Amino acid sequence: MRSLPLLFASLHALASNAQFTTPLAIPPALDEDTFDLVVDDHTHQFYPGITTNTYGVNGEFLGPTLIFHHGDTARLRVINQLPDHTSMHWHGLQVPGEMDGGPQRMVMPGDTWDVKYAVKNPAGTFWYHPHPHEMTAEQVNMGLAGMIIVQDEAEAALHLPRTYGVDDIPVVVQDRRFFANGDFVFGPFGDSVLVNGTPRPFVDLPAQVVRLRVLNGSNARIYQFGFDDDHAFSIIANDGGLLDAPIATDRLRLANGERSEILVDLSGMEGDSLMLMGLATELNPSMPGSSYILWESSALSGIDFPVLRIRVGAATPDPITAVPATLVNMDPPVLADVSRTRNKAFSGNGMVGMGMFTINGLMFDMDVVNDTVMLGATEKWVVLNGSDIAHPFHIHGGSFWILDRDGQPPHPWEQGPKDVVLIDMAERVTLLMKFDEPTNGWPFMYHCHNLLHEDNMMMLQYIVTDPNTAMVEGAETNALRVFPSPTTSTVAYHAPFAADQFMVCDGTGRTVLAQQVWPATTGVVDLGMLPAGPYVLILRAGTKVGRAVIVKE
Repeated sequence: MRSLPLLFASLHALASNAQFTTPLAIPPALDEDTFDLVVDDHTHQFYPGITTNTYGVNGEFLGPTLIFHHGDTARLRVINQLPDHTSMHWHGLQVPGEMDGGPQRMVMPGDTWDVKYAVKNPAGTFWYHPHPHEMTAEQVNMGLAGMIIVQDEAEAALHLPRTYGVDDIPVVVQDRRFFANGDFVFGPFGDSVLVNGTPRPFVDLPAQVVRLRVLNGSNARIYQFGFDDDHAFSIIANDGGLLDAPIATDRLRLANGERSEILVDLSGMEGDSLMLMGLATELNPSMPGSSYILWESSALSGIDFPVLRIRVGAATPDPITAVPATLVNMDPPVLADVSRTRNKAFSGNGMVGMGMFTINGLMFDMDVVNDTVMLGATEKWVVLNGSDIAHPFHIHGGSFWILDRDGQPPHPWEQGPKDVVLIDMAERVTLLMKFDEPTNGWPFMYHCHNLLHEDNMMMLQYIVTDPNTAMVEGAETNALRVFPSPTTSTVAYHAPFAADQFMVCDGTGRTVLAQQVWPATTGVVDLGMLPAGPYVLILRAGTKVGRAVIVKE
């Protein structure tokens, strides 16, 4: 039986959902040379008279929308004022490994992480959230997340809504559960829907074509979105940016971390309203949020529930009144360029918030590199879900393209560049990705984006290295050098610190050699007994780490 405090919170949330009388909060949009992102703990009143302890970025809950420009350099300072360490991951952005903000990057209490990277992605909707080891779900649940909008000339040339907060609206959808004292319950599901941190929200929009940038920022819930009257809309962009043409539909399914931009034509509807719904009755039983009896209980699971009321007012002076017929030219990787196929298999049994799930039988180990990818390579990844639940699969380091689902074309709503794909139970999905960002000693992750599964080690890591330089920097500013590479037997190294141990890992991340050595900046490693192929040499001395790729002929 559910505890009385949780029961009270659930009934309170459900009863309140009938009255969408709270104006939708619109996060401030920042377009600055350097973004200061202060991560701190706060309190916030989601419901009148009930105070909740929260985390926020530059505010009480969630963070500002960051405006980036393609071709510019983004400069950010992540200032940690929490009592625990954190990090910040720029979800979907193509950035080098040392700026990606994975679990290896720990911004300690009181510290500032200076971030700088080129904005290489085309126009699109991305987001940022913390990624600390085993604490991602907890920190996101408390409120650490925000949207990123990338702008470019191709998008600017299109006749699209782009007045932020007027006809271009961020829609960050999360579910939360509250104790009777107002604090968040930490778990996979909530019984209240928050949009931009607003319960029971409404937004006043003009009677014209408007743009909604929809992000599933929930811990585990999958959403099937549609309007209460099946009002049609057009998908113009997915995770990685704009499509080549709008997709007309009346449904949008988003798994955790996925984004879509949709155009809704409200022309001629002044004085009327629409309700954006979560249509959980349309989810497959294996998808978190469905009515499947084994999933953890939630008053929202398996039912159709309201998300956001749109109240239609007068049009603006210069309205957008039509959906463009075409958008941008997409540039997917070329299948003929594939140099390697990797097979990834999910296994395990459990529930939405618990269980033991693995990728290729492995769980996350920060000291193990599971895959080595050559810089500039195009690879095909075949991902099979052999577990008892659907998993949203996320790859850091860039965007991929979905080639097929069990041999069939991808769903209409998941065309274009992606970085999250929902893989249902017993489903096989084939992905195509070009790896253009080096890791520079800080591996990229690939993992389930159910945040509780991620924190429970359903995550592996890979490095991207340039075989022409055979070098990856570690925690030092100077390079670890190896020579010769390629080699037929031994390889010498010169490190910027006195290493006292080394490991050699093969292309799957398996450790094939390991040895303690006398502390020295130079040494020799014998690879003579190993088969030909690429390897990663890892040198350590305390917290100092250096990595380099070696090719054995």
